[in-house]
Amino acid sequence: MHVTIGEKRFDFQKIDINVLETGIQNAFAKFDKMTLSQLLTKKKYTHLKQHTEMNFGTLLSLPAGEALLEMKVRGDMFYKQFLNNYGDMVYSRFVAAKQQELSQKKGVYTIIVNNELVFAGVCATSFKERFNQHIGNISAKGCFKDGTATHCHINARLTEAMKLCKAHFSICPMLETKEMTALKNAIIMRFEPVWNLRVGKELDYSYNY
Repeated sequence: MHVTIGEKRFDFQKIDINVLETGIQNAFAKFDKMTLSQLLTKKKYTHLKQHTEMNFGTLLSLPAGEALLEMKVRGDMFYKQFLNNYGDMVYSRFVAAKQQELSQKKGVYTIIVNNELVFAGVCATSFKERFNQHIGNISAKGCFKDGTATHCHINARLTEAMKLCKAHFSICPMLETKEMTALKNAIIMRFEPVWNLRVGKELDYSYNY
């Protein structure tokens, strides 16, 4: 497929998704790097300190993930205050199909579900790292407020979509960060992928598979 912006054409190459595990729940519960009490000293959680100490004093010495899971088991939705908006979804673990040369590059990527462009993003490191280590492998800490909500969101949406639909990544290797951002924003603005927020203003585009 390709995207044309004005006079410039950007070619995208398909990379399939290999699912290794699915139906992963309560990923946040594995976070054991600090206790709940220690987590409450962090800036993003200090506003939760008083309520937590008053109502969950017996959980303060537990690993943070274990403590939140206990709140959830009790049916108390307060545990979600510690997580990002997508931090308690059903996830999968997946990797991009091996294409060694392409996987080491960086640039713009899209996600295609049943031939519909649903997400566009920028990869400033390498496609392999972004797909395999971040989007495709949600860490326990990534589920928290100071984690990466986008990775949780995309993984959860893909997990749901891949139950019934075909999905793949499509990548356009690029070098310049500004050009990557401009292309990503152009795609979002023109095609309004349902997993993205709309940005920018209307330009002259064409998009073809």
